[in-house]
Amino acid sequence: MFAGSGYVDTYDRHGLLGRSSVLAHNVHPTDDELALLRSRGTSIAHCPTSNAALGSGIYSLARHVTAGVWVALGSDVGAGTGFSLLKEGLQAYFLQQLLGEAGYCLTPAHLLHLATTAGADALGLGHEVGDLGVGKPFDAVWLRPRPGTTLDIALRTAAGPEDAVARAFALGTPADIDTVWVDGEPLSMDVQRVLAGHGGHRRGTM
Repeated sequence: MFAGSGYVDTYDRHGLLGRSSVLAHNVHPTDDELALLRSRGTSIAHCPTSNAALGSGIYSLARHVTAGVWVALGSDVGAGTGFSLLKEGLQAYFLQQLLGEAGYCLTPAHLLHLATTAGADALGLGHEVGDLGVGKPFDAVWLRPRPGTTLDIALRTAAGPEDAVARAFALGTPADIDTVWVDGEPLSMDVQRVLAGHGGHRRGTM
């Protein structure tokens, strides 16, 4: 609280809410705050592993969606457990399941959207990046698990694309990242090692 006002109202009174604003967490919003966020076009970065680690509450995704507030996945390593949006997506699914009927039933397609296009939209860049649409830069991550690993077998036996995405979120880790492209160019192996969360040896790309 600040001078008797809540966070959202304080930000708004100081001109800090707008289309370019992205607020983290927002676990306990009031209906009035959600309406204000919607009217300002402000986005929320949902950081589920951080919320779970802190025990700060379970994010009300359904209320945000109903109110028309932009939402994307985020990774808060101040309290969370890493940068991987695969892990954040899986944790988001778990937390919504815990809410029962009040939760938002996240499908594999929802998780992929929250980890990609929704992030671009939150930053006001949806017209430039966030998907593999024609005319957009090729930004992509290639998950290629080592042969014989659990994820490798799971992907090879997936019933279809949606099932494969579900298994990638359930079992994938940064160590399964083979190549990362930004604007059509593969990042250096040193950068990819940082993204993978370790400095060990990585096999070459094909």
